[in-house]
Amino acid sequence: MPAKKKAAPKKGATRRKAPTTKKQTKWWMWLIIPAIVAVFIYALLQLPSTSSPTIEKVTPSTEKKPSTVTKKTDSNNNQKSETEKKDGFEFYQILQDSEVDTSHVDAYKSTPRAEQDFYYMIQAASFRNPADADRMRADLILSGMDASIRKTTGKNGQPWHRVIVGPFTSRSKMNQSIDKLAGKDIQAFSYRVKKK
Repeated sequence: MPAKKKAAPKKGATRRKAPTTKKQTKWWMWLIIPAIVAVFIYALLQLPSTSSPTIEKVTPSTEKKPSTVTKKTDSNNNQKSETEKKDGFEFYQILQDSEVDTSHVDAYKSTPRAEQDFYYMIQAASFRNPADADRMRADLILSGMDASIRKTTGKNGQPWHRVIVGPFTSRSKMNQSIDKLAGKDIQAFSYRVKKK
């Protein structure tokens, strides 16, 4: 009789089943959950009785004095006068009949602003290389700003080329230009120059 060959073991990854652990519910959970459900149902049943508010008529504590109105009617040349009592507000009539005396009040007079003897200027940047300053000036002019270059000398005697925006006669126009420069990631500062 020929010998039987044993089956070769399978190669590769085999999956092992993770041991299953059955979680037991705590005994006190069986008491709390039904209690919560019962409280919720009770609250829902009580909701219609509390949602309909009772409306009470509120009467004012201060009594108004009824005003008398006289009516005159003409019927067959006989004049009759009737007096009716009527509740109402009287301040409309009081306002029509009253006058406000304004003779003691002085009219407002604005004080004129003094003539401004300076201009606002903005320095956008300063460069040692005049070509860099000229490039920035051209960019600012294309953006609609009045830009120029001023050559100054530093403490060590070397020249600086300052890119100046302005002059501005009002602070609001200067702030608008500073906002435009901030949109271009240029941190500028402002200063004043006296008028000549």
